[in-house]
Amino acid sequence: MTPPEGHRKDAGGGRGGSTPGRRAGGRGGPRQQGSSREESPSKLNVPGASGEPVGRERARRRPDAPPRTKVDPDPKGPPRPPLPEDEEPQLPKGVIREIERALGKGSKSRDVALCLSIGSQAIAEGRPDVAVEVLSWARHEAPRLASIREAYGIALYHEERWADAMSELQAYRRMTDRHDQNHVIADCLRALGRGLEQVASAAEPLVSDAQAPEDRRAEAAIVWAAALADEGDVGAGRAVLRRFLERPRSGDAEHDLRVRYLAADLAERARDDDDAQRQLELIAAVDSGFLDVAERLEGLEHRRG
Repeated sequence: MTPPEGHRKDAGGGRGGSTPGRRAGGRGGPRQQGSSREESPSKLNVPGASGEPVGRERARRRPDAPPRTKVDPDPKGPPRPPLPEDEEPQLPKGVIREIERALGKGSKSRDVALCLSIGSQAIAEGRPDVAVEVLSWARHEAPRLASIREAYGIALYHEERWADAMSELQAYRRMTDRHDQNHVIADCLRALGRGLEQVASAAEPLVSDAQAPEDRRAEAAIVWAAALADEGDVGAGRAVLRRFLERPRSGDAEHDLRVRYLAADLAERARDDDDAQRQLELIAAVDSGFLDVAERLEGLEHRRG
């Protein structure tokens, strides 16, 4: 299950005090302004549907952020959220059947399905607080439903509750034997300051899976490459991105532009201005208004005389 998050605008931002718009890869990136690419409207994206990558780069570690404390869960669970009586869950029939198999037909399964529907839409509309409220109850009532664990994990991720989000998404992975949310798990690991080996072990299976959604593979490559660069191995980070961009299905989709943006950034850090310019020109040929590409190209040309 992949809850939606609306049209992605981030291009990624590495750690270490990087200037917004100059350091791509992983989390906390700049917002795209004035792009000529038409934005698609938010849509409900639910179990079994492909859609926008969920790995939004918001997992930036802020030095002034207070430590998160773990609260012992209430054995009675969270209260049932107020749900509309006249609304039906907007979910595929297969998901409804999955919920009914687990909970039986009746008001409880209907309420859990409605929470999943409302939670998914709330994520799409940028309201993870609403999603967490309804999905926490659904998770307590149906902890063995992978679609609930996945949606709840994504909502927690958008609330920047990295450890809790990772726990839910790892449970989803164990229950389904799928790694299609590994890009988010990898980003949580990076946000929590875990070692490069752990980040790579989460990202690599998804990057290498030719059958996985291309946008999610791109997100995993971005997080992995940025983590390598964080550790000072810019060359290895560039190699990760190069292998992804050389895949047979490489093209001019937005996720390809995002990967190229980080590739240009790392090329500059490696003082390879030729490759940096090439990557930026390839982006500009598709979308001249993508982030600060025009300004960066101008800066490169000025620097090179």
